[in-house]
Amino acid sequence: MAVLIPESLRNRKGIPETVKQVASALITALEDNVTVWYEPEFDETGTRPDFVVLDPHYGVLVIEVLKGTGKSTVLGGINGELRVSVDGREQSVPSPLVRADAFAEVLRSAIAAQPTLAHVRVGALMVFTGLTRETAEAKRIGEAIDLDRCVFKTDLAAASAESNTAPLFRVFGRAVGGPLKQAATDDELALLRAIIHPEIIIHPRPTQGSLFSAAAIDGDELKVMDRQQERLAKSMGGGHRVIRGVAGSGKTLVLVARARQLSRLLPNRKILVTCYTKSLASQLRKQLADCPNVDVRNLDKLMGEAIQDAGLEHPGYGKNADSVARRALSAADKKEPAKFRAVLVDEAQDFDSEDLQFCIRLLEATDPDEQDLIIVADSAQNIFKRNFRWKDAGVRAQGRTRLMRTNYRNTKQILSFAYGFLTADSSIAVQTKLDPDDEIGIIPAEASKRSGAEPRVVAAGDLDDELTKVVAAVKDYYGDRSRARSVAVLYGEQWGARPFAPALAAALGAAGFPYFWVTDPDQKGNKDRAGETECPVVLSTIRSAKGLEFPAAVVCGLGPHSDLVTARKIAYVGMTRAINDLTVVVGKDSPFRTDLVK
Repeated sequence: MAVLIPESLRNRKGIPETVKQVASALITALEDNVTVWYEPEFDETGTRPDFVVLDPHYGVLVIEVLKGTGKSTVLGGINGELRVSVDGREQSVPSPLVRADAFAEVLRSAIAAQPTLAHVRVGALMVFTGLTRETAEAKRIGEAIDLDRCVFKTDLAAASAESNTAPLFRVFGRAVGGPLKQAATDDELALLRAIIHPEIIIHPRPTQGSLFSAAAIDGDELKVMDRQQERLAKSMGGGHRVIRGVAGSGKTLVLVARARQLSRLLPNRKILVTCYTKSLASQLRKQLADCPNVDVRNLDKLMGEAIQDAGLEHPGYGKNADSVARRALSAADKKEPAKFRAVLVDEAQDFDSEDLQFCIRLLEATDPDEQDLIIVADSAQNIFKRNFRWKDAGVRAQGRTRLMRTNYRNTKQILSFAYGFLTADSSIAVQTKLDPDDEIGIIPAEASKRSGAEPRVVAAGDLDDELTKVVAAVKDYYGDRSRARSVAVLYGEQWGARPFAPALAAALGAAGFPYFWVTDPDQKGNKDRAGETECPVVLSTIRSAKGLEFPAAVVCGLGPHSDLVTARKIAYVGMTRAINDLTVVVGKDSPFRTDLVK
């Protein structure tokens, strides 16, 4: 069964029944490596065709559907147009096949710019959902339209029932000039998807065009969202939605892609993207910088502004302080805060129920079914001891939660190492039976195909020895031409008076490494610049690195902690920031020394 994007097309209101019929036939008849896009969903200006199909065996097909209104009947064809009767009135309509050909030519030109895709063909066809070929011939429609490139009522019904798909594939073959001699490879399919929908490119983001823009696509360095990620981003309807995924599964990619789509489709409405940490907010802000109606701010800042605007006193963040979220909700009762058409919450496991209640208060609509709220979370990265159900916060997403299990960020070796470390504590609950609505149980992670070096564990002695070994590990990953943010040194928070962080910063400086200290206590604004620094080495607490990723990471400072379950999750978060290379330096007083040093 082919992948349809958006997935829920056949259940949506306002979609013509003829379009739904075609969608059902395509996804039923085509194989699971085929992608079918319903293009009007991504552009409300009418400048996209009905369907674009990417088939590894046939190439790209642009499909237009003849859509009638009221009691419409096709009478015949003349001068390249169709004569139809609509509610008893005869009129001419442009040929859908001519429109499909025009779109195919635009796409063909974009693909031709990529030499590696020279063998890929682009074809166009149209669908008559209410006519047989015999009727079309009798009405002399062939004088206006090439009937060999048309799918008819009987072909559609047979394809939908899987009783005879041959007529459909014969039309595919005629539209593109026959099947490809060699099926398109995964890399070629990724490049074709990027040309058809450039917004799925992860980094660097190309300049967006009005249709099938292939600008700035470099096939040698191309990295795109996978089909599940794209499907999630483009298939979410209104109401409350929850995406739960393992570390590195692309949850934030989906959230950013959805924010971009909402920004484009609702250019005059305000969209909010929020999260817990300032450093992640800075990264999200950079990724959404070209979306002027998307506001990216961490939640503490939003709540602080609401409290100030209502003339209330901020409670502070001490142990005995009143909840900031509780005060912000009181502020919202006194003076309504700025409202947003949609609110997207990243790393939502970091929030408690009152935090999320405040997020819901920021939505324009009051009916949950009319609100556009997207929650993205991973219980394995819950390092703030939040333990509640979404419904306690007013999130109504029962049955509308999706799971993302495949880790794409880390190599198999890093994921296996980190996940094994996390689950070594039997008190950390792992879902034995996948349940999307279980917010607390950890989702078992599945590794992607990427492989790399085994993570290194370096045993250290006292503070000086640990610092020396951290510097040595950074030296292994650092080079004179290292790119910005290519090496992360991530340390855990420890209990006691051990002056680890300042000593670590001093050791990196003494070794001559250009570094950016995200959590420098003397530079309060550094968290807001974490996603933009040009320094090749980034120094940060693990907490402030949540949601970020780096080619190489050195995890250290895993010293004594008052809550070992939380400390273990913190260490897991640090380990899973590493894309390709990971070193863990373990001091002699670490509670995890016996777990890590074999």
